[in-house]
Amino acid sequence: MTKTLLQKKNFNQVSLRHLVVRAVQEILSDPDFGLSLSERAKQRLRQASGGKTAKAIPFSEIKKKYF
Repeated sequence: MTKTLLQKKNFNQVSLRHLVVRAVQEILSDPDFGLSLSERAKQRLRQASGGKTAKAIPFSEIKKKYF
């Protein structure tokens, strides 16, 4: 569903609200939400990713692209 909305780039207030509500519900229904990783787990994740960090995209750039 999300992919379809993003592909169309046709957001209205109702569909955007629905998308946000679904995202929040998905996060809050995660049984691990609010738990923190141990230092050992963080270290293993860093090693698995090769030490590369993901580039964060500013909201302003996302807004220009999709709105």
